[in-house]
Amino acid sequence: MDLLLFITAAAHIVYTPFTKVEESFNLQAIHDILYLRHNFTEYDHHEFPGVVPRTFLGPLFISILSSPFILLFETLHISKYWSLYIVRLVLAAVVTCAWTKLKRVITKIYGSDVSLWFSLITLTQFHFIFYMSRTLPNIMALPLVLYALAYWLNDQIKPFIICSGIAILIFRSELIIFLGLLVLINSLFKKVTIARILKIAIPTAIVILITSIAVDSFFWQRLLWPEGEVLWYNTILNKSSDWGTSPFLWYFYSALPRAMAASLLFVPIGFILERRVRPIVLAAIGFVAIYSILPHKELRFIIYVFPVLNLAAATACHRFWSNSGKSLWHGFLSLCAGGHLLLNVCVTLFLLIVSGTNYPGGAAMTRLNLLEAGSSNVSVHISNLAAQSGVSRFLQIHDNWSYCKREQMNYTKDESLAYTHLIVEAKNKFNNQLWSSLQEDFDTLEFVDCFNNIGIQYNSIMPIKIKTKACLAILKRKPGRGPSDVTKKESKKRKKKSITEQTPEESVEKPTKKTKKPKEVSKEISSEHQEISEGKLNNLDEENVVSKPKDKKKKKKTHQQKENVQPDVNVKSEQADRVTNEEEKLESEQNTDNISQESMEQSNKSEEEKQEKEIDIEEAIISKEMVDNEATKTEELDIQLVNDEIPKTLDETTENTEEQNEEEISQPSSKIDPELSTLLSSAVSLEDDNDAIVSTVESYEEQDLVQSKENTDTPHKEINFEELRNLALGQVNRKTKATKLKIRRLIEQHFRSKGKHIENDSQEKLNTKPVEKVSAKQSVKAIIKQERIKEMIEQISTMDLTKMCNLEKVSTKDCLKSVIDKIDAQTQS
Repeated sequence: MDLLLFITAAAHIVYTPFTKVEESFNLQAIHDILYLRHNFTEYDHHEFPGVVPRTFLGPLFISILSSPFILLFETLHISKYWSLYIVRLVLAAVVTCAWTKLKRVITKIYGSDVSLWFSLITLTQFHFIFYMSRTLPNIMALPLVLYALAYWLNDQIKPFIICSGIAILIFRSELIIFLGLLVLINSLFKKVTIARILKIAIPTAIVILITSIAVDSFFWQRLLWPEGEVLWYNTILNKSSDWGTSPFLWYFYSALPRAMAASLLFVPIGFILERRVRPIVLAAIGFVAIYSILPHKELRFIIYVFPVLNLAAATACHRFWSNSGKSLWHGFLSLCAGGHLLLNVCVTLFLLIVSGTNYPGGAAMTRLNLLEAGSSNVSVHISNLAAQSGVSRFLQIHDNWSYCKREQMNYTKDESLAYTHLIVEAKNKFNNQLWSSLQEDFDTLEFVDCFNNIGIQYNSIMPIKIKTKACLAILKRKPGRGPSDVTKKESKKRKKKSITEQTPEESVEKPTKKTKKPKEVSKEISSEHQEISEGKLNNLDEENVVSKPKDKKKKKKTHQQKENVQPDVNVKSEQADRVTNEEEKLESEQNTDNISQESMEQSNKSEEEKQEKEIDIEEAIISKEMVDNEATKTEELDIQLVNDEIPKTLDETTENTEEQNEEEISQPSSKIDPELSTLLSSAVSLEDDNDAIVSTVESYEEQDLVQSKENTDTPHKEINFEELRNLALGQVNRKTKATKLKIRRLIEQHFRSKGKHIENDSQEKLNTKPVEKVSAKQSVKAIIKQERIKEMIEQISTMDLTKMCNLEKVSTKDCLKSVIDKIDAQTQS
């Protein structure tokens, strides 16, 4: 069984060889001791010291045990990548030896059958074996705790106090709660006196403190006691809460059930049936309860109590199994005792598969080493996420490569010149917004996926599916985009400038024309448009008056004038002047119209005034939307002027909306549903999540089924590329929400075209009579279908369609349909 525990731990190491940020200090320290040796100034902790200092005694011990294998690897020229496996296997072997010592004591006290059940329960659980090879401070202390528990069960007080002192003063100070409770129990049962405890503990503590201060002060280059600083920072100052907090009972309802799996059900039974395990189980539960006062909680903080709780569960299983032949009930209990091990195995396999997706940084670094194995003089920048999820110095296997983990990296063009490769964070495979500034200089070699969520699949043998998403991307600099190439281009530009520079005589001979720059023209036009829009809004707010149809015709004229902007600078300036003149006329005519309307309103009767006020309020909302549309057009015009591009065609959707607005203004206001207007206004204030969007669509369709019946097969408006662009950039407003609604209807069309049923489909709602809502549970398939639609909306909302479709030849709607087909095919495969 001892060898089987080590083999199981080795299997976990092979499947998940990389480490997280919590393990980085001890792992980097082991690497530096093994490979840098006397070159202390190059040690990793000088550049990345961490929040609090940690002791070097644990890494020194593991390095000494690993050094023979490392020397053999250096002799045989084996890559130090495999040294990572050696270090973790050595640590797992140390923990296995301590666990074997505890198991032998259990055999001596409780018998071989209880020891067998103790071994089986431990082997079928996930977290203890998963963590026993990881270079965490808790795991460095775990062997000492296991030895201390074995000595306590065997009534060996002196070695128990020595092991407890080393674990508390060097590695984890919180262990004073757990091991102190065991000492308190012994003193209560008069197995040991306080005088004898102090006689052993005081000299031991002095020796341990002197050793820790001497060794760690040498490596850290200052006088310190590492665990004392950790205790002060995490417990006294409670700074550990900056990394997250959990409820008081989190260990009991979350950590222990996940770690113990089905074996947790047998712990209280063993506590009741076996009197001899009660003291040590009480100490373990008391430690968890007291340690729960600290707000910051992690499962690894209480890993020391798992063997104790497994001992209680083993005694219960042994009792059920040995009494299986007494009655049918006892046979059923013995079957439960044996069957729960199979359940533990299933949970372990599932958690192991999930954990394999949690180290994208290590996977990305390994892939880069394989992709660029023959390259030299490579300079790699490692992002923060990659450094926290698997990248370590053991993966830096090339001596002629340079590696950088600088955290203050903004990925600007100047900063990226120093690197040939980048490992950057990615939102998904279709969105390059996080490194959009690098697309000109870098190519994407590969994406690395990581854990996203757990889904349910009803059409497969395995009902649970682990879903991943791209979270890291490996970028490589394009040929001819290096620092030397950039300097050459700059020097060529300078030469051209020096050649084109004219002498004063030449400048007198050649006539010059004063023209406005495109940027200046765009600024003037945008400022004038802002003034006009502000004037309109002020008139609307003060008088609630809408401009006459004459104004609309003039808007169309100015709109057509904006279309005919030419790339020539002189033409642009002339057209800009025309636009400003027309807009000044428009503003003056608006003022005269407003004055005339005021005089007419004063002459009307009181009843007509009330009706006209209601009409003006509704029409003001529509006219404000028209002003917003003009503002968006102005921004598009400014962008086109700056880039010296000729606008080919206007957006059909904006023209349609203007015509619709004109028709709605001319129509009587009684057709406007007040409930619909309040619903749309409330939709603006909703948070940007898919659930709110779906509910808004459903409530809108229920209130206006007749009006939307003609447009059910297609979205109400053509989806504009600029709207998708704003959606991909994460902007949250009414237009982006409307774009998501349009995307949802396209997805519904996609499913309807394939003959698939959609719960809460808008087409089905139109074909059926409206009935009152009845509270009923949706089917599992319907819930899954809705979740798939939400996921597709999330993916599409973050895509850059310019990378997937040629929008000059294909419409945005057709591009979206092809994207939806691809996403649906990927999810089905």
